[in-house]
Amino acid sequence: MGVFALLQTFLPPAFRQYLNHGLALLWDKFVQTENRHVEYQVEEKTGGSYNHNIFYRQVGIYLSSLRSSMDSHTRLKVCRSVENGSLAFSLLDNEALEDSFNGACLWWTHTCMEREGGNNGNGNGNGSGDERSFTLRFLTAERSIVMPAYLDHVSKVAAEIEHRNTQRWIYTNNHSGYWEATIFNHPSTFNTLALDDGLADHIQADLEFFRNAESFYHRNGRAWKRGYLLYGPPGTGKSSMIAAIANHVEYDIYDLELTKVCDNAELKSLMIQTIRRSVIVIEDIDCSVHLSDRAEPDKYSQSTSGYTADSNIESAIGPSSEGTSKLTLSGLLNVTDGLWSCCGEERIFIFTTNHKDRLDPALLRQGRMDMHILLSYCTFPAFKKLANNYLGIEDHPMYVELEDAMARTAHKITPAAMAEMLISNQSDPDAALRQVMASLPRYYALAQDVVASTSPSEKYALEDSPLKKGSTKKDRLRGRILFFLAAIEGKRMY
Repeated sequence: MGVFALLQTFLPPAFRQYLNHGLALLWDKFVQTENRHVEYQVEEKTGGSYNHNIFYRQVGIYLSSLRSSMDSHTRLKVCRSVENGSLAFSLLDNEALEDSFNGACLWWTHTCMEREGGNNGNGNGNGSGDERSFTLRFLTAERSIVMPAYLDHVSKVAAEIEHRNTQRWIYTNNHSGYWEATIFNHPSTFNTLALDDGLADHIQADLEFFRNAESFYHRNGRAWKRGYLLYGPPGTGKSSMIAAIANHVEYDIYDLELTKVCDNAELKSLMIQTIRRSVIVIEDIDCSVHLSDRAEPDKYSQSTSGYTADSNIESAIGPSSEGTSKLTLSGLLNVTDGLWSCCGEERIFIFTTNHKDRLDPALLRQGRMDMHILLSYCTFPAFKKLANNYLGIEDHPMYVELEDAMARTAHKITPAAMAEMLISNQSDPDAALRQVMASLPRYYALAQDVVASTSPSEKYALEDSPLKKGSTKKDRLRGRILFFLAAIEGKRMY
């Protein structure tokens, strides 16, 4: 032994470590020990089945990349991506996959078992579903290689793969209290939205500050979250705004359907399941549940059939079910700005409504809905952006008259309706602008008055050359109006 110890002093440290490791493997191979192997279990969910284990997803991504090991198996799961058509392979349950790292051999196994006390997804979401996990098995003598170098290697490779194949998702909650995912491919951006001058820049600046303000929020003792209320008439681009926000910050979307939530406990469970860097959306919150202003108990029962006001904040807003608790307004407030709101960070809450005045002030105050963004009817700056997007024009001779008409007319044309007029005439910008001009009610009424006051001879002259150089301003206006009216009637005047 003394000679062996003396020899070790002359060996380089790296070679000595390799020699010690080899001797340990030989000892473990020829001398049976009670605990020859070590097993690590990586569960899909932790913390009472609420929190998703990020490392579980990373292991799945990493194992899918081991094509050489996958190719040695005769039974595999295979799926094709909807996004890019690529094939992905994964292990069947209870099948082992071998991997190697720095001379160590490791075996991965995936298992799926029914949760104890589960109801196969037919209950209220408490305890339902399956328990999924990966099990890592390796020799005890190789523990120093696995911990933590190999586990860090798995996370690093998975992160690189995710970065190369960045794909965002949109989730919706089911009746079992879990999220269902599908690929999110909405093309909306702030460049495609019909917004007034300066509004897009203001929202983008706010988003940029938020996603880089972790230290700011923590220094001031605030949960790292942001709330936006999008309100306005239908067809004004609220859903497109949500998609543009998600695309700008590159977050996943959780579309929360409150009518599928049974009670406050299930709402908390759903919120805890959401990941960091996500947009949590409740669309048409004034329609999906009753979240009316408690200060005006008779307002909606008189104006809207089916609305009944509640007298306190504990009013039930979820699906009624005798003998069970219900989702309450206080429960919703708690997950958006209460103690439960800090269970996940870097999250954006977005509520949309067509009727802001119907919502309880407690839901709208600063801290819950930090920015209130009005998306209203189409203005001329918004129209110019639409015309540039759909018709490819930045300016047009009709713009002067159109801007004046839109300023003078109490028009109520939504961006969606305006876009449809442009789409239907995208090959003919002049026809598109004529249709837009004719759709303005006050301008159309003025046109009818001018036509009624025009004599046959004047009408003939105007029809012959409505924009003749040198004509008076009044004649030019009359001619333009007759031109628009003729376009509506499908006639041509010159």
